[in-house]
Order: sequence, then structure tokens, then C-alpha cells
Amino acid sequence: MSNHDSPWIGEAEYALETPLACPHCRQEMRAVSVVRLLRTRVDFVSTLPRRGHVIICPPCQGILSASLN
Repeated sequence: MSNHDSPWIGEAEYALETPLACPHCRQEMRAVSVVRLLRTRVDFVSTLPRRGHVIICPPCQGILSASLN
């Protein structure tokens, strides 16, 4: 777990090679958290994926633009 004040949320944490400022709260981030998305309801036949991931800033939990490969 990283050394931030917020409780840990997510299924994984990734360390950043270089500290960055969060675009939402402007705090320095040394790691990001990954939260799993699960589609729970859809009222039509959907071609959208059933699962996904959201990458968030640990201190403010703002959603970040990033990719996992």
C-alpha cells in the first residue's frame, strides 16, 4: 500500500516511474489504483464489453486517462 491518507480502494496498485500531479486534485501521485468494472444491467442486447478497468488517483479517487497493456 502506498503512503497516502485515503483508504486503499481497488484491485491493484501500480507505481509510477516518475511522480505526477493529479489533474483533479493537483496532489503528487507516486502510484495509481485500478478498479474493476462489471456490467450489471443492460436493457438491450449489447456489444459493449462485460468488464473493464478504471484507473484512479488514490488521494481523490478521480478517474484518470491511462491504459494497461
